[in-house]
Amino acid sequence: MIKNNQQEAIRYWQEKEKEIGEEIIGKEMCEFLSGHDDLEPRTWGLLYYSKTSFYFQVFPKKSFWSSLLGSSQNEDRGETRLFQIPWSSIKEIQLPPRKKSIFSIFSLPDYRVFIKYEGDNKERIIVLLIYTQTTQEKFLECFQKYNH
Repeated sequence: MIKNNQQEAIRYWQEKEKEIGEEIIGKEMCEFLSGHDDLEPRTWGLLYYSKTSFYFQVFPKKSFWSSLLGSSQNEDRGETRLFQIPWSSIKEIQLPPRKKSIFSIFSLPDYRVFIKYEGDNKERIIVLLIYTQTTQEKFLECFQKYNH
């Protein structure tokens, strides 16, 4: 069972790479907060990125009742939505500052990542919640390395 899931995941990412025409350098589940008109705030999705762009994809959700009843009927709400932003359109990515005081253990960590980019001939800011520091840093490094 686990091996089949791993093989399915490998096939999924191979198909994604064929679809975008390049290697996917990083991927992570994260939460969209704001900055893109087609998505509702607090939407979970898949963040992945390559040498030229980053992508955020949201999948259809099962309705509460079909999930509860284990229905196999196709009762998905919404549709798969995807946006792509080329690194070259991004002006800046800001990670939250790391708290260094003794009092930081009493406050919640800040997982917000602010992505300032040029879209529709105006400056926009997308805010994502990326819940691992290493993924935040790898995402920023990729932008810095491939921003043309």
